[in-house]
Amino acid sequence: ETGASQAARDPWRLARRDLGDELLASLLGVSTSSVRRYATGVRMPKLVAARAHYLAQVVHDLSGTYNKYGIKRWFQRPRTQLNSSSPLERLQEDPGWTPDSEAAREVARLARASGAMQAT
Repeated sequence: ETGASQAARDPWRLARRDLGDELLASLLGVSTSSVRRYATGVRMPKLVAARAHYLAQVVHDLSGTYNKYGIKRWFQRPRTQLNSSSPLERLQEDPGWTPDSEAAREVARLARASGAMQAT
């Protein structure tokens, strides 16, 4: 079984592997200790689970183009398309963000475009 198909079954593992606990915690809006606790199988709140699934999709969109380090940097670097905010900052601007919120849609569009631009 490939890493991609395994990650598709377990979006939490993919997001944690490629983002690391500290960045993942910042993106999810939880503590690093909560990320580690959820990794042990403790049930996470629905909002956190939805965000983790969303982040796994964004990571997947970037993974064909960027390595693990590049994916982390992608979330932290300011982007003109986000009014000079980083994707991390854009999501943090809306503490109640969901995968359907405007901030999340902007970040997801940028990730798809970044992957498509780099692939050409």
